Amino acid sequence: MPLPSVARSHGTKKVVIIRNEGTDDEERAEVEAMIQASAGYFDVKTPIYEGDVVEVPDPRGGIDRRLAQQVDVNDYGSRSLQHIKVTWGKAPAPRTAPVRRLSIERMHQDVIAASGDLFADGHYYSAVAEAFKSVEVRVRVLAESEKSGAQLMGEAFGGKDPRINVATFEGRSGQDEQEGFQALFRGSMMAVRNPKAHELIVDEDPVEALEYLGFASLLHRRLDRVDA
Repeated sequence: MPLPSVARSHGTKKVVIIRNEGTDDEERAEVEAMIQASAGYFDVKTPIYEGDVVEVPDPRGGIDRRLAQQVDVNDYGSRSLQHIKVTWGKAPAPRTAPVRRLSIERMHQDVIAASGDLFADGHYYSAVAEAFKSVEVRVRVLAESEKSGAQLMGEAFGGKDPRINVATFEGRSGQDEQEGFQALFRGSMMAVRNPKAHELIVDEDPVEALEYLGFASLLHRRLDRVDA
């Protein structure tokens, strides 16, 4: 980008403009600018706005961060005189982009059907309850049983010839896998599906609810191997 003649005569350096730092919408642009202690001068077409952070190479080593506190666009006169003057402020400490958490849209279709609307409306307690209820109902149908809760899971996944075999390996490894998933299914009924234990889940904690929904989704996906 061309700079005003006064800037070119004093030399320029490459700097990085950061917009929406630390968010999913973060944008970075490398441009040429003349940098002074209290202000910087940019080409008039440079996409820089108040609140942006500018990273400037420090001649002593490292990077100097500055805040675009005031941005004045001077687009009068000849092209050689047009420029943007940015008055510096103190930049905030660097922020990293947030970790993107698992969203319910990526979970098993049975969890979405049972809990999607409840979760979206903030009814996290009910969303978790319905998700594990859907697991229980599906196991009951596959096992052709009338039992419920932990007793159902013991009957469905236990024994030498389980009604529902979710193991993917043969031999001892398969037996261990089957026993492990029996414990997971049974534990989900005792620790989560059980209304007394379920009181620990509150509507104000969407992250915890999402973690429980992920567990229910895992159990449903294991059952997909039986339905396939």
